Amino acid sequence: MKPRLTPLQAKVVRAGGLCALKPGAVLPSERVLAEASGVGRAPVRGMFAAMQRDGIVERSARGWILRKRIPELPPAEEGSKRQKAIDFLLAELGSGRLRPGDQISELALANTIGVATVSMREALLEMMPLGLLTKRERQKWVVATFSAERTRELREFREMIEVFSLRKLLVGGLSDEHRGAFVSSETETRQLVAQQRPLISKILDVDLGFHRLLIESAGNSLLKERAGFIYLIIEFQLISPFYTLAQGRLGLGQHLRIIRAILRGDLASAERALIEHLRSAEDFISSMASQLR
Repeated sequence: MKPRLTPLQAKVVRAGGLCALKPGAVLPSERVLAEASGVGRAPVRGMFAAMQRDGIVERSARGWILRKRIPELPPAEEGSKRQKAIDFLLAELGSGRLRPGDQISELALANTIGVATVSMREALLEMMPLGLLTKRERQKWVVATFSAERTRELREFREMIEVFSLRKLLVGGLSDEHRGAFVSSETETRQLVAQQRPLISKILDVDLGFHRLLIESAGNSLLKERAGFIYLIIEFQLISPFYTLAQGRLGLGQHLRIIRAILRGDLASAERALIEHLRSAEDFISSMASQLR
């Protein structure tokens, strides 16, 4: 079975030479694959999640392990110029190379990736409703910044979808597949907490991985797609220098309480811990957004 990958994720597989690896191999890290393929980490995480669903990889204490050889992918197709521009913009946002408040020149970006200006403009207009970009009449495009009100709305939306996913995960009973995924998440989180000075980038990877795992457990493709954009917004906000080690440790400790409740099948406790976790982050994100404005 071929993994169900987007064109951008297939690019990661090709750039990382993953089809040549044998079962049992430890796959390169998200950072290594993102740098090798020239994309942000979001497509790499999505690729690992898709391969895990297809039984091709599994998470372990050492990282992602290849269970089955990855089938050869067909040669890359050029695809539409508009989609190429969208993929590029998402990669730049996800990697933090485009920051809140940065101005965007349609002509400069079009020349960078080799597409017509009209294709870049179409991509920017398509992404505008996602809340990542803004534009006033006769002015350049700008990467969105977020007021306290906007970040509160993001938190409320995130809370709704994560609580929904949590309920769907536990009401029917935790499957062996989901249990294994959350046990791996707990192990990875514990190991990170035990480190004296873990890298903030690694904390963010684990943090976002946990929340994506929770969303994926709902099994709703539309929900997952919309949540992906919300997390992209949160990610390029949180990778700013305002994110602290203390904030990261606090969040990881809250993750452990949520995961323990999930593994016990205790929906009430898991829901309380999840809501507390999301709401405790709101003040921090709002204060950070005010500094970025």
